[in-house]
Amino acid sequence: MKGVILAGGKGRRLRPLTCNTPKPMLPLLEKPVLEYNIELLRQHGIREIAITVQYMSTAIKQYFGDGSKWGVNLYYFEDSPPLGTAGSIKQAETFLDETFVVISGDALTDFQISEGITFHEQKKRMVTMFVKEVENPLSFGLVVMNKEQEVTRYIEKPSWNEVVSNIVNTGIYIMEPEIFSYIPPREFFDFSQDVFPLLANKNALFAYLSEGYWLDIGTFDQYRQAQFDLLTKKLQVPIPYTEVLPMVWMGEGVTIGKGTKIHGPSFIGEGAKIGARAVIEPYSIIGKNSVVSSYSHLQKSIVFANAHIGQYCELLETTIGEHTMVEDDVTLFQKSIVADHCHIGKSTVIKQKGKLWPYKAIDSYSVVGSAGVQESEKSAGWLQKSRIVGRGNVEITPQFIVKVAMAYGSLFAKGESILIGSQEHIETTSYKNLFLHAIHGIGIHTMECKEMNESLFQYSIQDLQCAGGVFIQVENEKEVVIKLYGKDGVQLTYKQQKVIEQVYMSESFYYVCEKEMGRNKLVHVSLHDYIEAVLERIDIEEIQKQKFHLLINKRNDMLQNLLMFFLQRLGCTITWVYAGEQKDHVKALMKSSKANMALMFSEQGNYFELYDNHSNIYQGTDFEEVDIPDLLLESAGNIYPMSLKLG
Repeated sequence: MKGVILAGGKGRRLRPLTCNTPKPMLPLLEKPVLEYNIELLRQHGIREIAITVQYMSTAIKQYFGDGSKWGVNLYYFEDSPPLGTAGSIKQAETFLDETFVVISGDALTDFQISEGITFHEQKKRMVTMFVKEVENPLSFGLVVMNKEQEVTRYIEKPSWNEVVSNIVNTGIYIMEPEIFSYIPPREFFDFSQDVFPLLANKNALFAYLSEGYWLDIGTFDQYRQAQFDLLTKKLQVPIPYTEVLPMVWMGEGVTIGKGTKIHGPSFIGEGAKIGARAVIEPYSIIGKNSVVSSYSHLQKSIVFANAHIGQYCELLETTIGEHTMVEDDVTLFQKSIVADHCHIGKSTVIKQKGKLWPYKAIDSYSVVGSAGVQESEKSAGWLQKSRIVGRGNVEITPQFIVKVAMAYGSLFAKGESILIGSQEHIETTSYKNLFLHAIHGIGIHTMECKEMNESLFQYSIQDLQCAGGVFIQVENEKEVVIKLYGKDGVQLTYKQQKVIEQVYMSESFYYVCEKEMGRNKLVHVSLHDYIEAVLERIDIEEIQKQKFHLLINKRNDMLQNLLMFFLQRLGCTITWVYAGEQKDHVKALMKSSKANMALMFSEQGNYFELYDNHSNIYQGTDFEEVDIPDLLLESAGNIYPMSLKLG
């Protein structure tokens, strides 16, 4: 016996979840609805299966292929233009040359198909319809049958005054090939509207009253209920993960933080991470590789795969799509729906029944109503002081890098060159490569330098006469920092930053032809030239006379070499120490080594603390001056270096 699955529906009532995903591919505990149906047919010995497809059919074909992974043979038939349930099966007429089972690709069931097949063979009729008793039949096809289970009347979606039964059509049938004589070719034809009313008068349609679970997944409530019913084992379908606690299923590689509370029934996909002291209430489903950060609270919520939930978030009966980023302190109320690839800024509130469509970005501190519209916002731009800061592969994703590169490139004329560099780090090197390839697409050339210190990088923008520069580094071990520079290595102006943000948000990128695409050139930046350029602005002889002794903490080799080369030219001696965290320790080392001054640098060398021999501490960063009182500047025995950067 063969089977056919109807999988061409658009799932309009399930939008925005079905904007990027066809309805039969929506996940139920990480498996597409359609996969459950294929497994059901195989369980009952049906391995030759046709699938009628139409809306986003490529996603279905790519996922299931020829079906060999599931132990079946799959054959696809395009339902284009849409031809209705009967018309789509007519497309597979040559394949369906024997008794066959028809099942809807967007319903969840554990019906005993084999028992229905036996019933069909005994009755020897053209069609057997699987029917079921329901509480409210208004949304289904109403079936009236006699004692022999012969269908005598069929009413599609009746009104209350037409309800004479609570038995409805489930969309599962066993048919003989003779059915095709009732279906015209290449016409829109529906079983419920056109075929069954006709067969009910010909004694050719029987109803098999089915035991077991069946749910049509046509609305958000039904979609969510199907997942909850799987968790509570209301249907005979195995859950592939391990039950680590009563009614708590987890995949491999799940990380659970300290103090986290997880209550069943719940489901946590493989590779998911749950932060410390998070609370996972019953009927919560977390997809694979998703993150629920510390102190967040999920209640009867569904989080798709690869989503990120920040700290202190509250998810109350909500649904979150794939690859969606929810920042800290966000609240989502009942029946809210967030589609794939959205970004919700911190401290935002999504009201009850609020819907966000794919790729929607919501600013921080916003309130989103039921229509998915921001009711208020007071968020600063994401580009501040020429810096973009975020976590790698969370806020700073490859897609984000590409868009930022093209938006930044809009500041320059086609054919101009920018310098691009990074700290010596596997993550920053990858982002640097993404950035330069993206900006080539809009006709901007790049000069790529070896991993270097940021101060040397800024000097090189000026020295190489570049129109701008991009430097990428990691700070505090987890934050990626992208710094954008203008001409001569200076900060971007406020106006330039706003241009970048506007181009980014509107995606008004321009592209060039192949001949005009940017090219990359590897350049060598001379540390010697940089030091000489700085020394030209310093009274070297006066400093050399003092023979200063400096205490400096060891950081990366690049920074150490730069400082050694520079300070030796000034006649300074250096004591290298492993210090910098404890201020009292630094002061004690200064005293024991009789140093005139101590410089404690951050790992990247872009931040330092300056200690003098009067126990004063001063701080300096990239674009700031060190504020030193005039009284100390006039005191004998004190020396305070300027920034190592030009200007």
